[in-house]
Amino acid sequence: RDLTEFVMTSAPVAVTRGTEAGDGVVGVPRVGCDLQEVAPVAEALAQRGQRYLRALFAPEEIADLTRPDGRPLAAESVAGRFAAKEAVLKVLRPSADDAVAWPQIMIRSDAHGAPRVELRGTAARLARGAGLGAWSVSTSHDGGFAMAVALAIRSPQP
Repeated sequence: RDLTEFVMTSAPVAVTRGTEAGDGVVGVPRVGCDLQEVAPVAEALAQRGQRYLRALFAPEEIADLTRPDGRPLAAESVAGRFAAKEAVLKVLRPSADDAVAWPQIMIRSDAHGAPRVELRGTAARLARGAGLGAWSVSTSHDGGFAMAVALAIRSPQP
């Protein structure tokens, strides 16, 4: 059996894959999360519409967030995508000198509508520099809030 497990200790957590625990270390996960209130996003969409979206999202993301009639998706969905960007930024851990523009962190929809991470520019450089490979992101919304969790696997140091 192929098993994947998280080894929980006070030391860094390692993701392992293999036939026995500890066999074949794949990497160390980095996790980021964010909580976004939906009301300010709804207000910004109502007041600024596409200008608001263009400030935060790449054109490809805006296409994912736009209905066929040209209106943006519900504010909850937009807030969830922004929370995902914040969660990814926390995984990247930029320094004060690293300017990451929001459109460089793209949260796209896969073929099934699930969010996935694509990075450009400084965001991509930071990910490469930290050895971050496989990404996973999840969003949810309820009760006037949207939240996201992002996870990236950091390659083990030789």
